[in-house]
Amino acid sequence: MNKIISSKKVLASAVLVLSVLGLVFFSLPVKADLVSIYTHPPADITANSAIVSGELSNLAGRNSASIWFEYGLTESYVSRTNNQVMNNTGTFQATLSGLNSCTLYHYRAAGDNGDGVVYGIDRTFSTLCSTNEIRVTLEAVPYSGPAPLDNVDLKADVYGRQAGDVHYWFDCKNDGSWDKELTIYQGPSSSYTSDNLCNYSSVGTYTARVRVERFGLTAENTASVTVTGTQSPVQTGGQYTLNVQKTVQNITSGSSFVDSVNANFGDELNYKIVITSSGQVSAPAVYVKDAMPAGISYSGGLIIDGVTDGRSIIDGILLDDIPAGTVKTITYRAKVKTQEFFNLGANNLVNSALVYNTGLSISDTATVIVVKGVVAGAATNVSTGLVDSLFGSLLLPLLLAGLAVWIFKSQIIGFDRWVDKRKMVVDDFRANQKLASLIRRRK
Repeated sequence: MNKIISSKKVLASAVLVLSVLGLVFFSLPVKADLVSIYTHPPADITANSAIVSGELSNLAGRNSASIWFEYGLTESYVSRTNNQVMNNTGTFQATLSGLNSCTLYHYRAAGDNGDGVVYGIDRTFSTLCSTNEIRVTLEAVPYSGPAPLDNVDLKADVYGRQAGDVHYWFDCKNDGSWDKELTIYQGPSSSYTSDNLCNYSSVGTYTARVRVERFGLTAENTASVTVTGTQSPVQTGGQYTLNVQKTVQNITSGSSFVDSVNANFGDELNYKIVITSSGQVSAPAVYVKDAMPAGISYSGGLIIDGVTDGRSIIDGILLDDIPAGTVKTITYRAKVKTQEFFNLGANNLVNSALVYNTGLSISDTATVIVVKGVVAGAATNVSTGLVDSLFGSLLLPLLLAGLAVWIFKSQIIGFDRWVDKRKMVVDDFRANQKLASLIRRRK
């Protein structure tokens, strides 16, 4: 009877241990895995079309994924191809047609397996120009600021089909008087920046102009420069208040915008800055600036309130006056550098968005955590916290082993008593065997 009771206790103890281990494993969150998407270089570029390609390297446990391309004149893309459904990993492509000749285009691959959209990196190509075609674009850097706005650069990008001498003319105010003229030998598509060329002393909107000529072909373009007034004092009896919130998104892993995000080497990031103006009056002449920490490189793609902006937030930009009750949203792209830029262990990359004018200065930070040589993980996994990290490392088995040892030593389930009884039975059996052997020898 006692043996039956002991057996039941042993069985109950085993069931309890298995239940505890099962509870630990099944309480772990399930990873929301996203696809892995890469954007490949273009091919077969003509004056009005190009073939773009990408690669789906991971379905992340799903049976299929929907893939497509986004493209346009800027990193806002605007256009996209039709969705394709892929049931296996591999390369895919699409033909972009109806394009403008002699024009620079941006594109990227995208995919979604039902758990979230993932984008490949941004790539560019220029459509071919005909032999009798040349184009030029003009950018003023900076294109706005308070008076006096001095030392403005004029950057011209030339697109064509033939290499040769390019003759440039620059006019800061489009008044018919060229402020600079030069000739340089350049490739079919190239650029030239006239540094610190233009000075604007008075408030107003100006038009800068560029003209280029090569092999008898000419092209022109313009750019606007806005010069604002100096900061007005806060109105009597009125106040303004600015608030800033900085968040970051890991595009590669498909995370949402958060204060702190995990990332791997080479991951694409998207930063968001939200500035809120409140009070009785407008916040005058507001600037915003953001510096990249070591380990992250700025990729551009600046968008202010849904509109693509060619300036660099690293240098600082003027947002002009922000009326009370207005919210301005700013996003831009960045990328985690390769592993040689990091130390072993966890690297906390903190960068701060600075919002300021002559009356105040406020800031907020966002953090990107990059681990080198300690925790291995795929770049496309959505982080689910500490338990998720334990599940993908060697620490979890060690914890489970420690739990089992603790349960055994704590005498909660009687493992120690069962082992002692079992040892006594084995010792008695061996002693009887040895005694029987000695008796046989004496006979």
